Amino acid sequence: MEKEPQETHPNEVSPPKSLRDKIISKNSLLILMIVLLLVISIVIWQLDIDWKGYVKDYGYFGVFILMLVSGMTIFFPLPSEAVLAIAPNLMELSSDSEISLLGFVASIGAALGEITSYYAGRWGRIVIAEKYQTSYNRVDRWMRQYGGPAIFIFSFTPLPFDLVGLAAGSLRFPLWKFLFYCWVGRLARALLVVHLGKIGWEVIFG
Repeated sequence: MEKEPQETHPNEVSPPKSLRDKIISKNSLLILMIVLLLVISIVIWQLDIDWKGYVKDYGYFGVFILMLVSGMTIFFPLPSEAVLAIAPNLMELSSDSEISLLGFVASIGAALGEITSYYAGRWGRIVIAEKYQTSYNRVDRWMRQYGGPAIFIFSFTPLPFDLVGLAAGSLRFPLWKFLFYCWVGRLARALLVVHLGKIGWEVIFG
């Protein structure tokens, strides 16, 4: 005996998307975001920007953008540290609180910029890391062994940080933890650079 087809009432809520569909949708969005960020970073790298003039004209916001772009540009160096060192003089900052605020703003931009390398590692590690395979393997071991402290050390020192972002993303290290350790390291580094830069400028040029 055949079963009669069940009637569908117009007020019935349609079943939610399957977990697989949700995952595919989320992955596609993240991949698109990474592609856009990489394209933006390459375009900015190709532009001939007067960073000193940009910081002088736009102050704290200019420093934030400089550090953000510097973090976004994977393996493309920008003169962020050099400009950050002379930024207090370019912006005519005199008090320690103003200079410390500059370092704080710079650290936020630098940390947020590293989201690019994190998601590049999460979704495209194999493609991006092949050229740097030996160094990447070493960083990957450090990340597996030390996790957050390794992120802090690399973000504080001049060591290449992009590989750490790639490793953290590929290992599915929690994003908020990655950003936290990265920000703490960048904050300590930025404060050191701006204050030493101000002192150095005064010693050299009076």
